[in-house]
Amino acid sequence: MACLATLPAGAAAAETARSARRFPLEMDALMGALSDTRVPALATGKGFPRNVSYRFTRYDFATDKIHEERRSVILKHQPKRIIPHATGLTEILWAILPHERLVAVHESCKDRQFSFLATLLPENLPTYGTDDAEIVIGYRPDLVMTSFFSNENFLHQLRTARIPMAQFGFFDDLDAIEEQILLAGRLTGEEASARRLVAVMHEKLRDIQLAVNRRRSGTVRPPSVLYYDNMAYVAGAGTTFDSMCKALGVTNIAAAKGIRNFKQVDYETLLQWNPDVIIVPEESSFDRQLYSQEILAGANAIRRGNIRKMPTVYLLSSSQYLVASINYLAGLLYESSF
Repeated sequence: MACLATLPAGAAAAETARSARRFPLEMDALMGALSDTRVPALATGKGFPRNVSYRFTRYDFATDKIHEERRSVILKHQPKRIIPHATGLTEILWAILPHERLVAVHESCKDRQFSFLATLLPENLPTYGTDDAEIVIGYRPDLVMTSFFSNENFLHQLRTARIPMAQFGFFDDLDAIEEQILLAGRLTGEEASARRLVAVMHEKLRDIQLAVNRRRSGTVRPPSVLYYDNMAYVAGAGTTFDSMCKALGVTNIAAAKGIRNFKQVDYETLLQWNPDVIIVPEESSFDRQLYSQEILAGANAIRRGNIRKMPTVYLLSSSQYLVASINYLAGLLYESSF
């Protein structure tokens, strides 16, 4: 493994620059705005009982097709003991709900690598594992929010116990996440807070895009970008990474080459695509591995030291914090401009 002194000059400069990274929007302020949009309820429980009908989408990875169906859930009263079964759903609820209505969260929510809430959640808030249906049932929830990737045995146990449950569908971009936020608002009786969260997302995204456009030279084409991890997977169309690239007006070269979702590609393909910037997970040393590959020595990103590291929590964002991920990616791509 190469040390900093043995990296190409451009790579060493990029490594040093990251210690003083700047973003279009000040990150702490942005995170604060996305973390709390609660609007005081004028009448608790108004509009209950209710039948919430919604669109459920499921992605079939084998056929590369999205299937849609209508679903509904009957809620006899406003849920007061809510348990989300996904990190992204927890992040949404944290922003729009009185926090005491969350009675337990998935254990990943307290892991900084996977959740933006890891430092915000109370230490005494109970956690559970992916398959711990019996533990979840034991908390006596009046609503469990599951995801399209929740396993069938977990869902079956909830149904058998007659726990009110809403399953959220597949998402791959900001529009789908906004739809899920509004659904969470309808399910919990916090429609105003959910609408406010979506409005904040729109406002902050516009601010990021304006800042980027002001600093981007009109005569220079936007960079081509590739997400590449240590398992050789790239992120193509139909991924939140592609959504980030579209929001910034840059080319996700994997999507441009016809890749959908995640696919492994070899170094020869990477060299052929020749992206301007390569994004790798910050927690890995994969950037050094790429810099050390002789076959890649002539690649633009290698020669110019343009391998940028992005924290996994931003790469995996599945909630309103995708706007923060866009802000982070903009900082990586245009770090000398802010």
